[in-house]
Amino acid sequence: MKEIITIVKGYINDLADLMLSLVAIGAISEVIFGSGIFGVNVIGNLTSIINTFGESGFAGLVALLVLVGLFRK
Repeated sequence: MKEIITIVKGYINDLADLMLSLVAIGAISEVIFGSGIFGVNVIGNLTSIINTFGESGFAGLVALLVLVGLFRK
């Protein structure tokens, strides 16, 4: 059972790394070319997420710290 959990956890970590890479590529392409990949406004979406954390006050700060802690592992 422990081996299965380790395998699933590895797949989830690989998927998260892939998604973060896609976000980074989308942001870079939007800066260079003026439009995101497939018409997605990556920088606008990131800005709205950051604004949401900022408007939530202390709860937003705690949620942001939890997310950063999860991605640092």
